[in-house]
Formats: sequence, structure tokens, C-alpha cells
Amino acid sequence: MRMTEILEAYMGIVALTLLAPIGAIAQIQTDAQAVNFCDVVGSAARYNGHALSVEVILWPSEHSVSLYGAACVPREGYNVTTQAILPSAWESQPNGRKLRGILEHHRPAKVLVVGIFESLGGPYGPDAARFRFSISKITSVSEQVSKSTTH
Repeated sequence: MRMTEILEAYMGIVALTLLAPIGAIAQIQTDAQAVNFCDVVGSAARYNGHALSVEVILWPSEHSVSLYGAACVPREGYNVTTQAILPSAWESQPNGRKLRGILEHHRPAKVLVVGIFESLGGPYGPDAARFRFSISKITSVSEQVSKSTTH
């Protein structure tokens, strides 16, 4: 093999390595099943590892960000705590700046997100959440204004 052929082969491998995660994210977003998050945590094993589109509340804490369904808030005796993993460069996504502004002020945000739900292998994160949701896309964001929502 000539040096140029070796270099071309190497560059092809590097390109595939860098582009593979982008393809995986695109696949998650097209395969995501729209579901009610309360149904997800109610049948957690059924949804483990699945790509989902869910409308949830993101709630910032001192150490992490959690999420929950508006109708299924974690409480004593009902542990549906879920760690939210924001995507890399999430602030550069179309709704990232708006979400950052809400979370920076330690306020909850109502969001529609796409990602992978995990229910096995926990507890997750510094707050020892029961579940984890790794977000790949932030579809919509609004400030959660309900005064009755506590976390």
C-alpha cells in the first residue's frame, strides 16, 4: 500500500467513527415512540432502553436535573425519580438557550423531549434517581408556571 492509500483508509475510519453517533441520534429521533411518561414509569421494565418522545417537567437541583410527568410527581412511597441527561451541546440546540434561561434561575421547565429511558442498573446520578432518561432532542420548552407542582 502506498502512503496515500493508507492515509485515505485512515481518514475514512476516522470519518465513520465521528459520524456514527450522529446517525445513532437521528435514528433515535425517528424511531421514538410518543408516550405518556407516567405510563413509562408505571411499566418501567417494558420501556427500558426504548427511544421515547415524552412531555415532562425538568426540575434543576443542586447536583443534577430530574424529570417527571406532571401527573406522576415523585413522593414518599412513590419513587419515580428520574435523572435527566442533557445532550452534549444542548445549549446550541434550537430550544437550548430558552431551557438554559429557565434552569439557570432554578425554575422547572415543561419540555417535550426525545431520548432513551433506562430502568435497569440504577440508582443513577448524584441524587440516586431510580430511572434515567438520556435526552437527544429538545423539541419544545416552556416555563412551568403551576404553583401546585412541588418537587
